[in-house]
Amino acid sequence: MNMKKIIVLSSVVALLSACGGSGNGELIGVQNRPIWNPTDPYGMVFIPQGSYNMGPSDQDVPFANVSQSKTVSVGAFYMDETEITNNEYRQFTNWVRDSILRQYLVEQYPEEYGTAIVNYADGMETGDYRIDWTKKIRWDDEKVRTILEEEMFLPENERLDGQREFDTREYVYKYQVLDIESAAVKTNREGTATGKRDRSKFLLPIEVNIFPDTLTWTHDYSYSFNDPTTKNYFWHPAFDDYPIVGINWKQATAFAHWRTKMMNSFLRKIKQPTLPEFRLPTESEWEYASRGGLDAS
Repeated sequence: MNMKKIIVLSSVVALLSACGGSGNGELIGVQNRPIWNPTDPYGMVFIPQGSYNMGPSDQDVPFANVSQSKTVSVGAFYMDETEITNNEYRQFTNWVRDSILRQYLVEQYPEEYGTAIVNYADGMETGDYRIDWTKKIRWDDEKVRTILEEEMFLPENERLDGQREFDTREYVYKYQVLDIESAAVKTNREGTATGKRDRSKFLLPIEVNIFPDTLTWTHDYSYSFNDPTTKNYFWHPAFDDYPIVGINWKQATAFAHWRTKMMNSFLRKIKQPTLPEFRLPTESEWEYASRGGLDAS
């Protein structure tokens, strides 16, 4: 009899313990989630949320009846404290250059410069290799020098005084974006008769040559003697901390994507929550930040 009481008591305790682990039936959310401690990204400043009057001020009399002002609310965001510099953008171009070289090396010497791809389902190697960024490039290696000469340097007939230079026309950054606007269209959201849809049609592949147009100093300022600037602005260390010049919207967007990828890859490696993507500011965000908190500036 006593044994039966003990068994019943043990069962009740076990049941209550199980309920306690699930919040006693209460809605408590998913537990053991990563702790999020937001910090200011390096080189960025915090822009608090607020609102301002977009459009002409009281002093813009000629435009008062043409472009009406309106109140715009802007959410909080971070923004780079200064323009992206030549040296910061060069980190991007060098990464693209090195990734192209590494891809050539993996294709020709997979075991030496790559890492085997493992099938997620069975844990077996697929026989293919991908870039292993932990392996250093030995620039004096004959294998590397051969690939540089045959694949990445300018052809001999395009070299100035026979000097070897990288063919920057090959600096192409490839990535994908999710076309959210198309995916949000009602007909696309409804999907097929089975309620499923093919997400792949919203994944847009993008390829961008990311090297800056160094000739912009000449063709944009035709009445100025800017030949020295054209030759040295992006290359010479004296201009490392100067703003990057000669990139378009597509290149700037590609840079933001790479910057996001670089940061979040590091955060995943140390098992930390990832950051929202870096991007270009909207027109409203740019004007709001430029006003510096002044509504009628």
